[in-house]
Amino acid sequence: MKNIFLIGMMGSGKSTIGKLLSKKLSIPIIDMDDELKQLMDMSITRIFDEYGENRFRLIESTYFRECSKNDDFIYSTGGGIILDTNNQNILKTRGICFFLDCNPTILINRLDNQSQNRPLYKNDHDITTLYNSRKSLYKKCAHYTIDTSGLTKEETAIQIEKLYNENN
Repeated sequence: MKNIFLIGMMGSGKSTIGKLLSKKLSIPIIDMDDELKQLMDMSITRIFDEYGENRFRLIESTYFRECSKNDDFIYSTGGGIILDTNNQNILKTRGICFFLDCNPTILINRLDNQSQNRPLYKNDHDITTLYNSRKSLYKKCAHYTIDTSGLTKEETAIQIEKLYNENN
C-alpha cells in the first residue's frame, strides 16, 4: 500500500475528504493542521500570529518530513505544504498525490464562515491571488488533479478511491 497525499487550497476539502477516504479504505489519516494544533497546543492562526508564516512553514515542513516516513497513511496537508522543495519531493515519491482543485469563487463561498480560523484568508482577492500563485506548484506535485468545484465530497472520495485502487 502507498500513502495518499491530499493537497490544495484551504477550503478545497482536504480534511473532509481525507476523513471519508479513511473510513472507505480503512487507512488512518494524519490531518496536518490538526496535528500541528495539538503539537503546538494552539490554533493555526495563533501559531501564525506568534511565530509568523516563515516559522510556521518550517515547523510544518519538519513535522511533515518526519511523519511521512511512515507508509499506509492518508495525509491531509496544509495548503502551503507545496512551497517547500523537500515537501514537493515527498509528495511525488512517497505515495499518490491528489490535487483537490477548486474554483476560487467556490473556495471563497466555503471559507466565508471560517475566516477567523484561516490566517491567510483576509479577503476574497487574497484567495484568488494565493490560488493563482500556487496552482502550478500543486499541479507539479500531483499525480492526479480532481476538480472538486462541482463535486460532492462523496463523489470526490469515490474518484480518489478508484484511482488509488487502480494504482495499488
